[in-house]
Amino acid sequence: MSSLRGFYQIFLMPGWRRQGLVPQLYFHLRSGLANSIRMASSSTDQKSQIFAVEPNRHSPNPFYFRSYNHGGPQAPCMTPNDWPMLAHGGLAFSVCLTKGPRVETARQQKSLGQQLSEQFPDSEIFRLISYSPENLHGSLEKGFFILPPHCYPSAQKRLYNVLMEYGQDIQFCSYSKGEGQDIWQCLWELSGEAKEIARSRVLRVDEPLSSPFVESIKGSAVFYSLEDACGVLEECSSVIPEAKKVLASMEQHSILERRSFPVIVIEGLDATGKSTLTESLKTHLNAALLKSPPDSISQWRTAFDAEPSLIKRAYYAVGNYIGASQIMKAAKSSPVIVDRFWHSTAAYAIATEMGGGIHNLPEHHHEVYQWPDDLLRPDLVILLTVRDEERIRRIRKRGLQETKEEKELEANGVFRQKVEEVYKRMENPACVIIDASPSMEKVLQEALAIIQRHCSIQMKK
Repeated sequence: MSSLRGFYQIFLMPGWRRQGLVPQLYFHLRSGLANSIRMASSSTDQKSQIFAVEPNRHSPNPFYFRSYNHGGPQAPCMTPNDWPMLAHGGLAFSVCLTKGPRVETARQQKSLGQQLSEQFPDSEIFRLISYSPENLHGSLEKGFFILPPHCYPSAQKRLYNVLMEYGQDIQFCSYSKGEGQDIWQCLWELSGEAKEIARSRVLRVDEPLSSPFVESIKGSAVFYSLEDACGVLEECSSVIPEAKKVLASMEQHSILERRSFPVIVIEGLDATGKSTLTESLKTHLNAALLKSPPDSISQWRTAFDAEPSLIKRAYYAVGNYIGASQIMKAAKSSPVIVDRFWHSTAAYAIATEMGGGIHNLPEHHHEVYQWPDDLLRPDLVILLTVRDEERIRRIRKRGLQETKEEKELEANGVFRQKVEEVYKRMENPACVIIDASPSMEKVLQEALAIIQRHCSIQMKK
């Protein structure tokens, strides 16, 4: 079986996946493996809940497993060698918030994550999702996987105390090595006191071709229509007054109006020279200069940055549509330069929500990289890139006040690489890349040359 597994893993390489016959062959081989497992125990429950832990230092790829409720002497099982998080013994825990209204659940999720970080500062806490393969979108729930230090006997009791306030809204499981080599999952009921209600062996499962982590960000971290983004703000307007104000700023949206002049978006990480370049282009092209989020709603940015990802990303998405209305008006009388637009909104969201390194990002040409159909499409998008060392030097020299994500960019080289890679994978329109490390005069001249090639525009002499 191991040789067969190695054989079909070859066909998981990105270049092979898109060929018509290869997925069929893959599923045929995978089905054979599944049949071998079923032969070991015909009572295996194929519809059981699957858990997935985001990539981490123990597992560079998402780690998938499920409970195995019906056993037998030959039933498949998982040993500590199969589960790197428990390779040295100890306990691990999973916590999932059960389905509820999405805004309420998102706020509970954020609150729970903060509590866990505060109460368990020495523990490793990873994002986790659970789902049913037969109904991914309808069953997907988010949570956390907690890995306390090996010698932490009070961890489970302390977790009870944190989770009790959530009552029936929580699914809480513990994981440990059994008397043999099996890993066991214990499901607990938390209502007044902790009570074990089920105990099952755990089985590792293969990573699916379509990542549920990718599916979970569509419509919750990246929005592809104005309707979806506004829907989130409408739901949270009863608890977040600023949401009503943002919605009130919306004008009738249309992408069908003709514009007389081109729209040029400048993208890039902080301290890549966007502000300097956009100001220079404004002068050289006699252009209007706009930014995202637009001034009409930027006063509420801090409030939304403190909210869960669902609400924060919806705010930035709606901001793009508000900005689009302003862009269309301005483009009737002059070229328009835009300091960040939809690419930034999506790039930061995808890089943040997808754990691990670049190899864990959705592959090239995935639908998550596609521009929304109902959003004004710019004529040109320029992406400024700068070497990490130079970019960080500029940030420190200028004494910029950084957002949480910008601080993460400075501290986490992997995250920086992911954000920039997502930018480069965007399509329709794709980014035209400029190395902004040279002098700003050289960067400006290169940008003007690119604009002249792509846009019909009169340069200022």
